[in-house]
Amino acid sequence: MKFRLLFGSCLLLNALTIQANERWFEVEMIIFERTADSALKEAFPEQVTPIRLGRNLDLLSARVNPDVTSLVLALQPCHPPAVTTAPASPVAPDWRVPEAVMCWQETQPLAWQSTKLFPEYTLNTRGSWPQQIGPRITGTAGHQTTPYLAADSAMQLTEVAERIRRQRQHQLLLHTVWRQAPVTERRAIPSRWYAGRNYSQQFDYWGQPLTNTATVVETASTVASGDLLEQIDSRLQQLAAGVPLAQPTENSEEQRRLAQSNANIPEQVWQLDGLFKLHLDHYLFVNTDFNLRQLKDGKLNSINIKQSRRLISGEIHYLDHPKLGIVLQIRRFEPPIAPAQPEGAE
Repeated sequence: MKFRLLFGSCLLLNALTIQANERWFEVEMIIFERTADSALKEAFPEQVTPIRLGRNLDLLSARVNPDVTSLVLALQPCHPPAVTTAPASPVAPDWRVPEAVMCWQETQPLAWQSTKLFPEYTLNTRGSWPQQIGPRITGTAGHQTTPYLAADSAMQLTEVAERIRRQRQHQLLLHTVWRQAPVTERRAIPSRWYAGRNYSQQFDYWGQPLTNTATVVETASTVASGDLLEQIDSRLQQLAAGVPLAQPTENSEEQRRLAQSNANIPEQVWQLDGLFKLHLDHYLFVNTDFNLRQLKDGKLNSINIKQSRRLISGEIHYLDHPKLGIVLQIRRFEPPIAPAQPEGAE
């Protein structure tokens, strides 16, 4: 018993020592778009620069489109109404009080069609993405051991964001605050952020208008010249971005290479989408890689903005660009120390 208490105390002391030595920072970020034409008339590349997500910290999707798998699985299946040949009437003769207020209606394979002992339900557990995201994104109170969105009370640049919002030639896209313990550049994992309008229903990732795929393909003589030009533009965009245009064949190796070239590209087309990486090597360093979408004359243009900066904690920094502005403040954060267990507890 004494050995167990001593061993538990050593583990607790070690955990508290690591927690005390770990440096945590609170990052508050404001991103806004400059909506007025730049006086410099700077020319930007026309092709889309794809930002491949890879391994990233997604702190936003849980707030914008939360996972409802557990809620859906907790519902009962809906029972289809009984087939009847009775004449139509205001009240069906077989009507009864519903057994459940909510239920899932997805058609499931029959028992004899399953190859596994226990049934596996195929359910749609992904909600629809919003068409617009408000700029202010915060989390809930309480400290976590992994990077997390901080509560609304952690925001200290609200007045700065409000001044930006009131300016006619600026559009506030994102104002958020999160906490993380930075590591070296080799071990750092970027966090992904997106905001503004969602163009996924109108344009593909390469900025080309979406066509109705349900329309039956007619002969080449009946294809509209505008649709053909849009397809050519989309192919040129992908070619400029280094995506191979070869059609998939029976060759598995070619299919694998084609899948890799299109892997990790975001599914949704947001007005702002990109990665933010914070790492600590004696100093704090920030690397940003964002794509800014601009709808102009029926086309969705894209501007890629990459910036790197060495920052000083506590100071307010401004990352400037003719089309995009980023206001950053990285503050030291002292995590609460977990209370020690009472003596004699196992």
